[in-house]
Amino acid sequence: MNNSTDATDEVKTHSQLADTTAALTPETPQPAITFPEIKPLALGEANSNRYILHSYIVLAITANFLLLFLKGYSQDLGYWQDWVRQLSTTGYDGFNGNYPPFYIHWLYIVGQFYNVAGIPLEHNNFLKFLTQLPVNAFHCLLVVLVHSQLQRFRSPRHLTHTILLFTAINPAILVNGPIWGQVDLIPATMVFCALLLTTYQRYAYLAIPVFALSLLTKFQMIAFAPVFGFLFFCNIGKNILGIFISLLVGALVFMPSILAGHFWQSVSQAYIDTLGQYPMTTFNAANIWILLTGNVAPDSIILFGVAADSVFATIFTAKYFGMLLFSLTALAVFFQGIHFFIKNGSQISGRQLLSQAFFSATICALAFFALLPAMHERYLFPAVVMALAYSAVTQQKLLYPIVISLLCSLNMLIILEINGSDIWFGLAWGTMALLLIAIIDLLINGKAFHWLKKIALFTLKIPIVSLWFFLLTTVLMTKCFFDRFHIHEIELAENQIFLTALPLVYARQDHGTMALNRSFDGNHLSIANRRYAQGIGTHASSDIQYQLPPDAAEFSFIAALDDEVGTSDVQFSVWGDDKLLWESPPIFGYERTIPVTTIDVRNVQKLTLKVAPLKDDKWDHANWVNTVITITPKVTNQEQAAPVSE
Repeated sequence: MNNSTDATDEVKTHSQLADTTAALTPETPQPAITFPEIKPLALGEANSNRYILHSYIVLAITANFLLLFLKGYSQDLGYWQDWVRQLSTTGYDGFNGNYPPFYIHWLYIVGQFYNVAGIPLEHNNFLKFLTQLPVNAFHCLLVVLVHSQLQRFRSPRHLTHTILLFTAINPAILVNGPIWGQVDLIPATMVFCALLLTTYQRYAYLAIPVFALSLLTKFQMIAFAPVFGFLFFCNIGKNILGIFISLLVGALVFMPSILAGHFWQSVSQAYIDTLGQYPMTTFNAANIWILLTGNVAPDSIILFGVAADSVFATIFTAKYFGMLLFSLTALAVFFQGIHFFIKNGSQISGRQLLSQAFFSATICALAFFALLPAMHERYLFPAVVMALAYSAVTQQKLLYPIVISLLCSLNMLIILEINGSDIWFGLAWGTMALLLIAIIDLLINGKAFHWLKKIALFTLKIPIVSLWFFLLTTVLMTKCFFDRFHIHEIELAENQIFLTALPLVYARQDHGTMALNRSFDGNHLSIANRRYAQGIGTHASSDIQYQLPPDAAEFSFIAALDDEVGTSDVQFSVWGDDKLLWESPPIFGYERTIPVTTIDVRNVQKLTLKVAPLKDDKWDHANWVNTVITITPKVTNQEQAAPVSE
């Protein structure tokens, strides 16, 4: 990682650092890392900076309030309404909500306001406004924190405006908060504060309590544990004190539940029951699981074709494989931080330490979202705040907050009814590429962008490179769109006929009616991003029977879920005269290589195609495409009489 320091940074020797520490905390002789003193600003410069800060705070407030009128995410707003109703009627006694308690206390205040004001509690913009007030406040705090780091390290004016503007009207922050109606900014900003506190000798004991407070707001902040793990060694004595204070903070935050006799139920709802709430590889999150399994696939899938009875089956189960990938990344971040301390020793400046901490936090947040199963579309959000903090401290690599913000906001906007779920794949590739670049950047000490810059400069030396780039991308995009939207037709041999051209005996299905050459929703038949001209669109459970000719020999077909539903869970089977001829493995819809199946149907009179749901039958849009019957060629009398040559 790039640990370059500003000219105002002071690199302290071991003796100087020890003297400074002893003066500050005579009871704790161990060395600690502190920020260098900053010369006071001239009066005119101080006023100018104050005007800048207030301008961007006003901008953030204005943006938050204006965007409240956009349609939010009804399900989450419905949770707020239900929880406010519970808290306003029965209080904490028997409260049934699966969030940690810190934000729940604000909802309790909102409930009491409704009681006092006599206003009916409804799912409307007023409720959204009240539940978003803390988010608006924390957005202002984030602007203040970013501004403080820009001024501390003497950021150029143009860069100060750029980063503050991107903080005040950041698309991910505004989509997550005032538009969606969520509160992820609150704990993420707490983590920002906690990481800052670790580098201040005077206030270092507050770092872990503030981090604990973030966990008491959203448990997803546990993703940053590896960072606080290596920062613990920055000031061991203060951090041990911080652990005891954290226990007190936890007791205070849980006190209303304790007094209501609801403590263990609150802990279980917020931290235990939610762990298995979404047994899916991904829940609308554009990450590695979109690429491997598709959206909302079960996390029990065994990856890479590993046999279910193999000794490696457990580790290659999606759930545990994702945990392994994140654990390895977390360990890499932790040991890289320890290596950073060992390598630099007492020569570490405050800016270097913050740079290491915020960049490591950005990677942890990226990996948490990109690698773990059961992630939601919003869980990339903490990486936005960490990347903003990193850029404010280092005053470089703005690509990180820009790209992460776009990935995060687009992923959320898809759920807020942006058309085109194929955006997930682009976002997933972008997320994985950014994580890979960030990890490489960490491991080679911040030189990734240096090499990327060299590659870019070398590429720009190619004659008319923009024209070549335009031509290349045009060809690639044309091929991609052609393959995706071309209607593929199968050519029949003389002794072949489509199954759908034969007499239909019956067609039964639980939802709707069977469709010929169309999907259940009336679209072109589409499997694994490939469209077909011929086939049957149905919905599980379904039972379709055709009368075969007496000389039928083979039946070939492709069976899979239609792309119009993404992922589901069904099983296909083919029966001949009530005997099972073929049965598919469970089909979830994420499969990208769909084989052509051919089965023997000689002496079969009635051929039955069945699709069965594995769990519920929601969105079980199943397709049988390229359904071809091959007829046994008739042998003529002349062919029968022809002598056999020796």
